[in-house]
Amino acid sequence: MADKPNRKPLGVLLQEKKLISKSHIDLALQDQKVTRDRVGEILERLGFISQYDVATTIAEQEHREYVNVDDLVPDETTLRLFNLNLCQTHQFLPISHKNDVVQVITATDDVENLERLISRHTGLRPQFKQGERGKIQNMAQYYYYFLENPVEKLIERELQLLAADTDGVRSLDPFINNMMQLAVKTRASDIHIRPMDRSINLACRVDGVMRSLFSMPLTMKRLITTIKMRSDMDIAEQRLPQDGSFSGDILNNRYDFRVSTTVCPFGENVVIRLLPMRSDFMGLPQLGFDPEDIEILKNIFNHPYGIVLLTGPTGSGKTTTLYAAVRALNLTEKNILTVENPIEYRIPLVRQTQINIKAGYTFANAIRHFLRHDPDVILVGEIRDKETAETALSASETGHLVLSTLHTNTAFGAIPRLRSLNIPPFMLADALVGVVSQRLVRRICSNCKEEYTPTEEELAYLGDATIRKLYRGRGCGACLETGYHGRTMIYEIMRTSPSLAMQINRDESLDVLLATARDQGFQDIMASAVKKVRRGDLSVNEVKRALGG
Repeated sequence: MADKPNRKPLGVLLQEKKLISKSHIDLALQDQKVTRDRVGEILERLGFISQYDVATTIAEQEHREYVNVDDLVPDETTLRLFNLNLCQTHQFLPISHKNDVVQVITATDDVENLERLISRHTGLRPQFKQGERGKIQNMAQYYYYFLENPVEKLIERELQLLAADTDGVRSLDPFINNMMQLAVKTRASDIHIRPMDRSINLACRVDGVMRSLFSMPLTMKRLITTIKMRSDMDIAEQRLPQDGSFSGDILNNRYDFRVSTTVCPFGENVVIRLLPMRSDFMGLPQLGFDPEDIEILKNIFNHPYGIVLLTGPTGSGKTTTLYAAVRALNLTEKNILTVENPIEYRIPLVRQTQINIKAGYTFANAIRHFLRHDPDVILVGEIRDKETAETALSASETGHLVLSTLHTNTAFGAIPRLRSLNIPPFMLADALVGVVSQRLVRRICSNCKEEYTPTEEELAYLGDATIRKLYRGRGCGACLETGYHGRTMIYEIMRTSPSLAMQINRDESLDVLLATARDQGFQDIMASAVKKVRRGDLSVNEVKRALGG
């Protein structure tokens, strides 16, 4: 097909948006001589651009709306008008249809052939919106699989067969596979197997909140033994907690499963964390950072030396933010080394390593070794102990930018936390570039969102009497009747100004530091939450759940 008049090549558009540079193109062309891949695919694979960048750029060029496929729930009758092979071959996902129009999400910029195909296949006129290629393929696989395989009924049938198996010879593999698929279907991050006095409960953590799925008879305790075997644990040991892991595929996606057991009065409790092996990852806008704050973050993460910390509770997305920041760096001009536990995102141009406690490869040992590899940026998965903290701060003082995470509840909480690890105030004042504290919170489901008039109590909690309307989710099939679908981020950003550094060096109290930061424009995490409540992204109840009050 001939190019449309005035249509610029995608690479030119990406350069105009300053998402890539000539050095990125040059390296991609060098790689192309060996791999023979398309330049766009190489740019994605090397981490220079994401599928989000490509999709939003095409959407702008074609004057088409970009949508996040994760937020959409296709209508079953619309899905049945097509099939999985057709959707994946031509990179589209049907969402809904009314009268003679079908809503379609596509990843291609050539919709003319796709329009003819859909019209011939269904007799309907397609209306296109733009999405990411990988998400469209994954969601097509997801929805068509569960359309034909009602996993809840498969689990119920498997439990009946296992209950009838009095000799215990039936394999648990089908049940475990269905259990994992159910976790993926509910968007769970963790599976909890909880023995009780007369049954075993299976629950999942969905969007940060526990959700009970079903219960099993006590005869299913051999499920725990099977999972321990898969995870390379000692099945004879039932008195002490154990940790293990295994890998597997769910709907053609590779996952790492990190397994932990602990001993309770009714037996061993098991928690399985699902870690997808991601290749594409999100940028700072997709994570939920506002445009004005993205510029602040870019300035912080482009500092030539010092230490930048991400803080927040476990599961608040700190590592995801770190990698979004790394991707924003010029990967062709910087030597970036990481030590992680485990490696969650893989970027070919970043030298990534994983700790190995048995071999003596710890966070602190890795940092010392990295200094002999001429690094510009060192990413340390987590600072937990004095040795790692001292080594990381020392590296940041010798001309390197160190990125890491710390478990504190606020951005300013990083200062007393590092003090408690015996970091001298002068070293902290000299090295600390900035701290980002964040929380993941559930977004209101877009399919059932409704507005309402706020109460005086809600306005008092938000501290803003000018708000005239708020939003909440009624609950629907798309959000499992919770009123929430997916998550976004609330956050606060502390930048170490010269005056703030002087106060840190003098070991001033947190109240003094916070007052100085507020005078310089610092906004706490509650301000971020209120902004998103006003926009209709968050409910007041969700903010209370995340921040208290």
